Amino acid sequence: MKLIYERTPSVERAMLVDGERLLEVEERFVDQLSVGTIVEAAIERIHPSLGAAFLTDGETTFFLPIAETLRALASYPEVPAIGQAAIVGEKRLVQVTKEGINGKHHKVTENIRFGGRYLVYFPFGRRKLFSRKLDLVTQDRLSKVLELSEEEGVLFRTEAGQVAPDALQEELNLLRERSTVVIDQRYGQDELLCEHFVRRHVVESVLLNDKEGQTRIERLDVPVKRHIGKGRMPEAKRLDGAIEKLESRVVWLDGGAFVLIEQVETMTVIDVNSGKNVAVKDKGRAADTINEAALYTIMEQLRLRNIGGMISIDFLRGSKEGQTRLLKKMKELGARDPRRVEVYGFTRMGLFELSRERTGRSIQDRMSYAGKPSKLAIFSQFERALLDLNDQYEAVVLSLPKKWHDASWHECDIEVHLVEGNPEFAFYGTSAECQNFLSRR
Repeated sequence: MKLIYERTPSVERAMLVDGERLLEVEERFVDQLSVGTIVEAAIERIHPSLGAAFLTDGETTFFLPIAETLRALASYPEVPAIGQAAIVGEKRLVQVTKEGINGKHHKVTENIRFGGRYLVYFPFGRRKLFSRKLDLVTQDRLSKVLELSEEEGVLFRTEAGQVAPDALQEELNLLRERSTVVIDQRYGQDELLCEHFVRRHVVESVLLNDKEGQTRIERLDVPVKRHIGKGRMPEAKRLDGAIEKLESRVVWLDGGAFVLIEQVETMTVIDVNSGKNVAVKDKGRAADTINEAALYTIMEQLRLRNIGGMISIDFLRGSKEGQTRLLKKMKELGARDPRRVEVYGFTRMGLFELSRERTGRSIQDRMSYAGKPSKLAIFSQFERALLDLNDQYEAVVLSLPKKWHDASWHECDIEVHLVEGNPEFAFYGTSAECQNFLSRR
């Protein structure tokens, strides 16, 4: 598998491919609140019955369980009362461990972490932990390699058992430096999106356009190539069409049948339709064929769109034998999914039910808001277009709502002039031509 990582001034996008086939995609703002984001927030209120505190940074509310406080880490294995560990009004540096979805608050911890190839460093972790794949002899050896302060903690990854102590010490020093910068700034991200994908998947090579990403990936000992020059990477541009299709409700199958995917707040409903598919004499057999084709497409779309939670599928009415095969194949595909999948089978009404582990927001949630393109969708589209335009034009006039004018447009390699209005490219040309266009508005 190959990872293609594209970064613009505000947005980063990671695309996992196998040949020409898109396997997984994720897109986010560089400074977006997501799993791994470190932020300073003030304790707003304490909830004794939940054993937790609620914090705010002025815009977002966070949920901090008692076990994730520094006081609990210091007194481990004893757990103090939440009133002892948190005081209303105090500011705490916390890290997001689970994104809040559908009105839920982001879950955070004070035990912030920074990941490396061999180690996970906890500035306030206070303990040495080990991968479950490391045997006891290796764990004992590794426990004597690094000197940590009383506050520091570290987790040895499986790969740590195969390297020299000098390599572990070097990585620990790098992680300490990164943590010092983030703690001083009171904001940061523990890893880039490309690092996150490389740790989560078996990636054979990485193609990217970002120097910082190249440095981070090289530390993980994965072959990496950086695109240098004007314009976007051709490999990334070829995937634009496949990614745009993920925002559509309809997915067409061979032969004219199609799958309709409807996401609502509480669950996802999927309908399999025969569409233009011409029925044969044995309708049950035709339905079984369409259902099996739809099954593979559905599981692929759930992964690509990052859909989780409760899922209900209305397959075509097929034979009993076909339903049995569907159940068996669904369990096989669910076992291969990188997320946990629970398969429940057919209900008395003939609906097929399953659930998929929810991790972060789906494509629909990220790229649309109130039925319109979200800020992420607009910035992603515009910034990618600006990468190509700088090879053809000297300047561009960009129309955007006033609230979005303070973004990182000055970091683009093309001169950007902003006017208030609906999102669109208003004018291209030389700097003088753009100034003339603005004077005539």
